[in-house]
Amino acid sequence: MSSLLVANGVLFSSGTVLDADALGVRDGRIVVVGSHRDVRDTLGRVDDELDARGGLVTPGFVDAHLHLGGGAVDALRCDLAGAETLDEIDRRIRAFAVDTGSAWVVGGGWDPTLFPPTGPTAAHLDALVPDRPAFLLDADHHGGWANSAALVAAGIDRATPDPSDGRIERAADGTPSGALREGAMQLVSPHIPPHETADIARALRTVSRSALAAGITGWQEAALGEYAGYPDFSHAYLSLLHDGSLIGRATGAIWVPRNLTSDSIGAFVAECLERARVNTAAGFPTRTAKLMLDGIVETRTAHLCHPYPDGSHGLSYFAPELVQQLVPALNAAGIAVHVHALGDAAVHDALDGFDAVPAADRSRVRNHIAHLELISPDDVPRFAALGVTANCQPYWACANALVRQVTLPLLGDDRADDLYPFAALRTAGAALAMGSDWPVSTFDPWLGVHVAVTRRPPGEADAEPLGAAHALSLETALDAYTRGSADLLGIGPGTLAPGAAADLAIADRDPFVGPASDIHETRTNATVVAGEVVAL
Repeated sequence: MSSLLVANGVLFSSGTVLDADALGVRDGRIVVVGSHRDVRDTLGRVDDELDARGGLVTPGFVDAHLHLGGGAVDALRCDLAGAETLDEIDRRIRAFAVDTGSAWVVGGGWDPTLFPPTGPTAAHLDALVPDRPAFLLDADHHGGWANSAALVAAGIDRATPDPSDGRIERAADGTPSGALREGAMQLVSPHIPPHETADIARALRTVSRSALAAGITGWQEAALGEYAGYPDFSHAYLSLLHDGSLIGRATGAIWVPRNLTSDSIGAFVAECLERARVNTAAGFPTRTAKLMLDGIVETRTAHLCHPYPDGSHGLSYFAPELVQQLVPALNAAGIAVHVHALGDAAVHDALDGFDAVPAADRSRVRNHIAHLELISPDDVPRFAALGVTANCQPYWACANALVRQVTLPLLGDDRADDLYPFAALRTAGAALAMGSDWPVSTFDPWLGVHVAVTRRPPGEADAEPLGAAHALSLETALDAYTRGSADLLGIGPGTLAPGAAADLAIADRDPFVGPASDIHETRTNATVVAGEVVAL
């Protein structure tokens, strides 16, 4: 049996800093936590030793909502993430189009704040890619940018109606402008040539190692299914598991198709059970379904109780009656439900769906709602009452450029203090978990923790906090990102206790020392999975 000694650290577990500076691991599990001397005496032979050098030692971070598969596919495509100007976007697209021999130019990551509210145009993209179809997703992955050739390939013209779950942006005469929102992207997606599973698997292995280096030892792949030009990533995961090259505790959520009807619920539940059986047997637990109820505020597709300036309330992708049939059917089969809901109306519909589940069935699964940008005050206590975990994406909870330029003008500045009410949920007794939604935003847990605590963008200590009353303590945020997420995904206790799996993240400092404004400077120095040092 192999053993590992982690010494000279500040140990954090279950919401508190422990009275200990070392821990010992044997055969992948923690066997002792205490003083350096006591741990060494208990371990006896030490095969490996890590000096934490006064840094914080936590359970491994667990990202409860990210899209590693999506990021892997993005790495194979035209990458526009981080482009700060239109000129830079144009240069990247032109260069990629020249370098690739693909029949389509596909990619994404463009910053929507660089374009008008109606989005980019086909004419703009035609000038960059005039010889073949091109389709590029925005940074949020809720909108797409098509050139004229892509619109033609998809049969989108002035007579094409908006799908029920999306919107085609149009010029004054009704001609599609080139920007497609939400379900409208699905008109183009089926025409995009697929990537080979082997290519996706190699890219997935690479991005998973980057996540490990950030201290992430477990995660949930938040959408396993074909949507917006992405494949079902299950095949890539199973390939990596088969050859033993996937490190970390991965779980997944099976995408609920938008064309689901009452008559097809039974068949979908049966499909989930079979996929869960196959994937779980291979080491990829997928006993969760991903139900996307609305879009995002910035494209006026989040489903709101109060209207946007144009009088609309956003989009609702599934009727409440269908939600109240589907969720109980899934829970009865032992399938948890992971809901995407940003608007308060969508959150309300999700909670009504969970309320329709018999308590005994709810108690057997781990239901959760992700994103939670707005919640009606009356719905906040329902999370604890229904045993629904608040799956928070904390990095968004600050007044960044997108919030200042797009979100608040659509919601009204008077709603700023209502956004992402994490503290209200905790006070009401809700269980908290955390994730990143990468590649929409960074998967670096310390940046998310920084915003959860300060409600300010990292590095902007003088910025006005967004809803300061909803800030969490550092202890609470860390606990949610470790124990809370691990419990939600069912991958272990997420603690530094004897008997727990030795999944650890070792920081380069103790963030409890010094001002909260410096939390974002914390970096992960080492990551341990099942007692093995996998990143250093």
